Amino acid sequence: MSNGHFSLLAIVMVGLSYPMTSAAQQHPDDAYYPYAGREERPVRLQTDTTLFYRAIQGPADLYGISTDFTLPGVALARRGCGYASERTQLSGIDISYHYLGLMRLLGAEEQRIAGLQSSPAPFGGAVSTTQLHFPAGEPLQPYLVSVRFSDRNYRFGSRVAATRRLGHGWQLTAAADFRTGRDLHVEGVFTNALTAGVRLTRRWDKQGELSLVCIVPTSVRGTRLTTSEEAFQLTGDRLYNPAWGYQDGRVRNSRVRRETLPLAAAVWERQLTASTRLSASAGVEAGKSRYSMLGWYDARTPMPDNYRYLPSYTGDRATEQAWLTRDPRYTQIDWDELIRENRMAGGEAVYALEDRVERLWDATLHLSFTTEAERRLTLRYGAQLQLDDRRNYKQMRDLLEADYLTDIDQFLVDDDTYGTLLQNDLRHPDRKIRRGDRFAYDYSLTTRSAEVYLQADYRSDRFRGEVLLAVGSGAVSRRGHYEKELFPGSQSFGRSRVMRFSPYRLKFSGGWAFTPRHYVELSLLAAAEIPDAEDLFYQPLYNNRTLTDAKAGRTYGAELTYRLTGPTVNLQTSLFALLRLDGSQTLRYYDDMSYVYCDLAVTGIGIRSLGIETAAEIRLSDRWRLTLAASAGSYRYVRDPRVEVLSDVDNTPVDRGSASRMGGCRVGGAPAVTASAELSWFGRRGWGIHTSAGYAAERYVEPMALRRTDRLAGQGGITQEAFAAFTRQERLPDAFTLDASLFRSFWFERSRLTVALLLRNLLGDSDMVYSGYESLRVRRIRSGDATFYTPQATRYSYVPPRSFYVTVSCRF
Repeated sequence: MSNGHFSLLAIVMVGLSYPMTSAAQQHPDDAYYPYAGREERPVRLQTDTTLFYRAIQGPADLYGISTDFTLPGVALARRGCGYASERTQLSGIDISYHYLGLMRLLGAEEQRIAGLQSSPAPFGGAVSTTQLHFPAGEPLQPYLVSVRFSDRNYRFGSRVAATRRLGHGWQLTAAADFRTGRDLHVEGVFTNALTAGVRLTRRWDKQGELSLVCIVPTSVRGTRLTTSEEAFQLTGDRLYNPAWGYQDGRVRNSRVRRETLPLAAAVWERQLTASTRLSASAGVEAGKSRYSMLGWYDARTPMPDNYRYLPSYTGDRATEQAWLTRDPRYTQIDWDELIRENRMAGGEAVYALEDRVERLWDATLHLSFTTEAERRLTLRYGAQLQLDDRRNYKQMRDLLEADYLTDIDQFLVDDDTYGTLLQNDLRHPDRKIRRGDRFAYDYSLTTRSAEVYLQADYRSDRFRGEVLLAVGSGAVSRRGHYEKELFPGSQSFGRSRVMRFSPYRLKFSGGWAFTPRHYVELSLLAAAEIPDAEDLFYQPLYNNRTLTDAKAGRTYGAELTYRLTGPTVNLQTSLFALLRLDGSQTLRYYDDMSYVYCDLAVTGIGIRSLGIETAAEIRLSDRWRLTLAASAGSYRYVRDPRVEVLSDVDNTPVDRGSASRMGGCRVGGAPAVTASAELSWFGRRGWGIHTSAGYAAERYVEPMALRRTDRLAGQGGITQEAFAAFTRQERLPDAFTLDASLFRSFWFERSRLTVALLLRNLLGDSDMVYSGYESLRVRRIRSGDATFYTPQATRYSYVPPRSFYVTVSCRF
């Protein structure tokens, strides 16, 4: 960490020594009421009682709340972990981001818990856990109508929500969220989305409660792709998107995501005895997710930013000039040319637009009992069953004016050895594929698990102790619905071998309240989790072959937290250490060293995270509020994982498990230093202003294990400079942003109207890299009789420049 970064962090730390408290952060897309936070008065208990100490023992993710929307809009893998380590749950049911916005509209309240801190959730995330619950009672303003305008991802949006009592203890809440329009910064990006949901609740005094929730999100979104720095520089556009092109004079995006993913959940709570309460919840997430992309069959790739189409490869002035002048025939997909080539092919498609489809069924049943064994001891125990079944297949979306496509392995047509083994579906050979038909591959990945747990929570006036033990059993398998001719019989068709795992979770937390305002807690964790099913098969598309030594991913962690709670100051500081071992990853790619398509498996991945997070809220006065937050850490790979490469056509070894020089590499998208500050003013007559600054430093691109093996770095890096090109990890520039919002609220008896303007990236910095990742491919350079190798260019995406959100909302 540089001296400059330490200096900036020191400035923020000094600020944390002053008194603080802050308004809850809101997503910029949300219609929110910023004035509400100032109207909430802090609870002040006068007596030194057990309840008093429990108030400061209650955890809160102050750093996460403070930095959600104040840090730069770049990739932020908190504590060096992926988003899977940040979990959102409704009574034990994991809730994905698709549903979170509408859950809030339906009245859900949130409790955020950082890291390993004590929590009633037995299966929380290692980085953070957000628990959703629906409070009792009816809101004072049961109706909401809002409209919003933006230049990012969409143009216009609207939200409505309403709550009404139906009688006999029933209450109904309905809500909808609509967005439409194209992005004004990135061509080809657009959103057409509608999410609707209802919540039906029945309460029986204090004895029981039943909640039924149904949410249906449906969306069509045009996306953008990463590309090389050369393409960005040639076009002069940091937001250049190679995914779109012109078809008959109109913009058409090849990468469109279409999703319909309904969620149904039921939560039933019942007081069984005077000391025991039951909570039973069941949830099902189902539906389809489609992602389109172009396919080409014995033809050149249609993607305009392929390295073979760039001036650095072609070496001719005409190509360079075409890119510099933004000739769309060179810089974008030429849809009209693809259609012309299909017309000349005599009916068989040369190019087509395909959908990668995932049809999912994710079901959870969670049973939890809470028993007050005595005044200070609470026992929580229960069980959880989960079924995750995902069927994946390819479906034809648009033949681009061709008549059909024969369902064969197009990559083997000219292969001298395997050119006679072309059938993708041996039981239906030479099928003619037309629009809407499945083809190429069709398989299911299924993960089943069952776990039981026991949690003991002991609280005294000053001490809190928590012990959790969870054990279970899990199984992962693949079922092929096509019989691939390359891998006949059970090699591709039917059920694979079942891989069994024994997940567990052992956690301890102990805390002590030195005074009614000062609390310290130590948490320890040892856990093992079932790996992602996709990472347990070399080629899940059409091969039942599994990793030879599949292991559950292990996690060990420790966290020391200090909390200061006061009438003007809230401060939270956490020291954390996480060690994740036995990770695995599988990928498919074209191997430029062996000239064959290959299946890659990386096993034995280890990552260590060490760091500190601190955040503070300062109530400067009745109308001024300051929030400060900072983090510093080291997130590195601590082992050299094992890399095995198999030929995709016959599973012969290409690399028999060599070590990759990953030890010491940084985790991509995880800034080692972050800092943010937000100043809020709540004026008279409903006026208010928020200004914030965010900083993220020591960021690196995502490293690839393959290029650091002896076969690539050793053989390809024949000079010191070439070896460094394969093994060196690129550091990304530091990111800094300024944001501001202005709002005004109006009251009409029981109604409230709020108008808000939010400006992001006020400095208009267009050179801020969002993230980057290394390529698996290698470029061959010939000079006379010699051949040299160099890694292909890293791919990046950039943060959009200054953008705005305008929201008008009314509660009544």
